[in-house]
Amino acid sequence: MTRFLPIFVFFALILVCFSYLPVKREIVYRLGISGDTTSSCCNVADITRSAGNFDENSNLAIFEGNTVDYPKTSLAQANIPESSDQSQVLGTTNSAGEEKWIDVNLATQTLTAYEGSKVIMQFLISSGRWFATPKGTFNIWYKTRYQTMKGGSAALGTYYNLPNVPDNMFFNGGFAIHGAYWHNNFGHPMSHGCVNAPLAQVHQLFEWTGPAVPSGVNAIKASAENPGTRVVIH
Repeated sequence: MTRFLPIFVFFALILVCFSYLPVKREIVYRLGISGDTTSSCCNVADITRSAGNFDENSNLAIFEGNTVDYPKTSLAQANIPESSDQSQVLGTTNSAGEEKWIDVNLATQTLTAYEGSKVIMQFLISSGRWFATPKGTFNIWYKTRYQTMKGGSAALGTYYNLPNVPDNMFFNGGFAIHGAYWHNNFGHPMSHGCVNAPLAQVHQLFEWTGPAVPSGVNAIKASAENPGTRVVIH
């Protein structure tokens, strides 16, 4: 009988782990058996349908199954395009002809914006926790000033329904660099694959990157005439 004891203990530990949601959640996501089909913040169809407008009718934000502080008024006011001359910051090159590009380091959870080899801004981010942020070299293909994001698993406590996510820079399908008002845990993975960024910094980044968003427009797709900024993720 004692020879079966290790087996009994093993299965008992598994049962204990799966009865404790935080542990179960980590295990099933790591094994790819969570049943959660949300592999990025948004799907492409929702992105291309979006006009990037602020949704005045949304009054509730949910993250990981819990209602979170939703700064509706400040979000609406913070993302009003500035009327000042932005000719020096728009586009994918600066006035000296140097490329403007973004480096995302997943190991250090940092985003660095460059003009050539000069650092323009750097800040902590939160990359994918439940699904990996894709590595590689991309270009921003679509930008929206606001975007509703929904997904996750209610059963596993990862469900989110987040209205008016600000300053979205989609670089690979539904994966984006965007602002996050629902947590302040930057420096640690938190997302379903997107790159979460602090509100003030990401707003500056949105205005700095291509494609340039004209005044009075809240969504734009990159084109040959208005290309998207290069994003390197490693």
